[in-house]
Amino acid sequence: MNISAPKPKNMKEAMKDPYNRSIDYLRISITDKCNLKCVYCMPGKDIKYFKRSEVLTFEEIVRFVSIAKKNGLRKVRITGGEPLMKKNVAFLISSIKKTGIHDLSLTTNGIMLAGLANGLKKAGLDRVNISLDTMDTEKYKKITGGGDINKVWQAIEAAEGAGLTPIKINIVPIRGLNDDEILSFASFTIDKNYHVRFIEFMPVGSNEMWSRDKCVTSKEVLEKISTLGSLERLKFRGKGPSRNFRLKGARGVIGIISPISDHFCGACNRLRLTINGKIRPCLFSQVEIDIKTPMRSGASDIEIEQLFYDAIKVKPQRHLLHESAASSEFLQAMSKIGG
Repeated sequence: MNISAPKPKNMKEAMKDPYNRSIDYLRISITDKCNLKCVYCMPGKDIKYFKRSEVLTFEEIVRFVSIAKKNGLRKVRITGGEPLMKKNVAFLISSIKKTGIHDLSLTTNGIMLAGLANGLKKAGLDRVNISLDTMDTEKYKKITGGGDINKVWQAIEAAEGAGLTPIKINIVPIRGLNDDEILSFASFTIDKNYHVRFIEFMPVGSNEMWSRDKCVTSKEVLEKISTLGSLERLKFRGKGPSRNFRLKGARGVIGIISPISDHFCGACNRLRLTINGKIRPCLFSQVEIDIKTPMRSGASDIEIEQLFYDAIKVKPQRHLLHESAASSEFLQAMSKIGG
């Protein structure tokens, strides 16, 4: 099967999709289970988890990463569900790092991180993103379905001590729920060298909470934050979705991620590998490339490599979320795809 772009000439080159974007980033979901039930992520009831036989093994994950690494993959993020609920996650991190991946990170809610931070760093993890949507203890319980925010504060301290930096803190502002804390989170960057990232609330097919009026746009977030002082736009060194700013005199960074109001698809460099072994070229796309079945049927590395090429070939130019929330009706809970 022919693809739009040739195989890279050397391991440092990334594959390019039909729109000339270099694809060098893979997000890997390793579990759909979570120890929290955040209102915007997990379905409120009737949760059905994948069976163990449906989930990619660590060996299968590492095999795919190794194949993709030979074709320019340089950055991997481990997600879930809550990835730290997976047993022996440090072994997976160590195995992925040994393939030569340059940038290895993990997204977590932080509940289990404090006791694991040093071990994860030793295994090869470079940094963490920690989800925290409120600084209020009782509101945190409400948003997460009973979570203990003290464990998250401990996790942030432990991650900093272990050198899992820069620590990125993700907040999803939702109108009427936590949008009154935008300034508090922005102020968090004044004295601390943290990256606080405001992510627009996205529609998820299984989430009855979504409505467009609850989405606090990035423009609104920046307008609020600008009341704290002048904002300097920072030049972004990578290719991620975050537009970065710094308050004058602040140590940390404020990131703005706007999938709804101002999509960043033109610079998208990522694929997703779901827990059940499907390459998803775009979060909001119905297209998936199965690698689990071929792997378990004895496919060679060359055949798996071709599936990697195929996934890049069908990566869409952009999503349509800013035009119609109906484009996400097919989307499963984020815990099934990977946050």
